[in-house]
Amino acid sequence: MRSLLAFLSVIFLAFSTHAYAGIGELTETIGKVQIKTVKAKRIDGSPGVEINLGDLVKVRKKSSAFVEMKDSSEFQIGAKTTLIFDDFLFDTQNQKMRARIIDGALAYSGDKLVPNDDRQFENNGFTLTVRGTKFAGSYGTKSQVVLLKGAIGVEGKGDSQTLTAPLQSLIFDQSGVGKPFKLTMEELENFFADNGLDLSRLVGPEFEQSLGDGKSNCVGSNCGG
Repeated sequence: MRSLLAFLSVIFLAFSTHAYAGIGELTETIGKVQIKTVKAKRIDGSPGVEINLGDLVKVRKKSSAFVEMKDSSEFQIGAKTTLIFDDFLFDTQNQKMRARIIDGALAYSGDKLVPNDDRQFENNGFTLTVRGTKFAGSYGTKSQVVLLKGAIGVEGKGDSQTLTAPLQSLIFDQSGVGKPFKLTMEELENFFADNGLDLSRLVGPEFEQSLGDGKSNCVGSNCGG
């Protein structure tokens, strides 16, 4: 019996360590940023503050935050954004993340580093599946994502689409997932500026030179705005 209790104690300790171990940290903050833990503790966000499983990150108006995860992926979190980290795992074989974007805007940069890659964002009944990518999005009643590198799939309301090329974008809302369209560089810059995100920081200064003609293929009501 003592052996069994000792074994169960070790398992419980290992689980607890995994459940509450730090999965990332705030690297920069501007304005008011708040962390709400799974135990409902509220922490003022500042550089060096640890992010744990279950934490809710709230970025207030006229504010922003930058987060680096344990797999070296990075978030830019714009003003009036709420993000919850539901699951995260990174080791020699597995790279997993589940995060909920309640509203607001964010940009994400994260490469596939190990064989088993499983990263997803949830927003209002839609699932965004990351495949080693850089992307940005705004989220609300009408949401829009823009791909900069890699690929990202969007699924929900019985629809699904995949973005596979830089400058591709799509809109999703209660009517479903719209068809992909292409932004011009000017439209992309405006999207980042409108949502308080830093395009150059996400893609670097040589990004535009790596593109083709950059002509917009935006059609009809799927053009955003």
